[in-house]
Amino acid sequence: MSERAAPIACRPVTPDDAAAITDLFGANSICRGCWCMHWRVEKGGKSWQACWGEPNRRAFLKLLKQGQVQGALAFAEDKPVGWCNFGPREDFPRLKRSRVLAYKPTPQTWSVNCFFITAGWRKRGIAGALLKTAAKTAFDRGARVLEAYPTPQKPGQNLVAPFAWTGTRALFAKAGFKPSAENERVWVKKRR
Repeated sequence: MSERAAPIACRPVTPDDAAAITDLFGANSICRGCWCMHWRVEKGGKSWQACWGEPNRRAFLKLLKQGQVQGALAFAEDKPVGWCNFGPREDFPRLKRSRVLAYKPTPQTWSVNCFFITAGWRKRGIAGALLKTAAKTAFDRGARVLEAYPTPQKPGQNLVAPFAWTGTRALFAKAGFKPSAENERVWVKKRR
């Protein structure tokens, strides 16, 4: 079966997914440094630089093994091709420090804050499928509100993948998210 015809399956991450995530992130220079720890490290600057690379990898895999990582993985057959990071807002201390994303969450607010789709698999609806899995999983696990931070873009502007890592407005709008009344950079979706 060709890559183009391979069906995509998404599911929540488990503590046993270290190999899949290492396969997905390990070959990509951006992910290889971040390891989806950006929002988990409280401060940027020198604190973030000190964590870049191997320290982030170790910290992320330790959290995964302990069952403290929420996420969704996309697979084409048995090959991981996409990732969406989400979880309770308090799992991401950097959000509290962000002036741009200042927002007063309600209790049981969860954050959908990172996407990664492998080159060659983008623009196939994988981010939407990951978001659907993330939202269902978060609501099933007790979230009352999901918040997201779509990358600002001008109408008709095509974003280069590394700059769309928090998702796009179109992605979240299609999934039923709306800009919050408090901060237009923070989009929300409430559990029905």
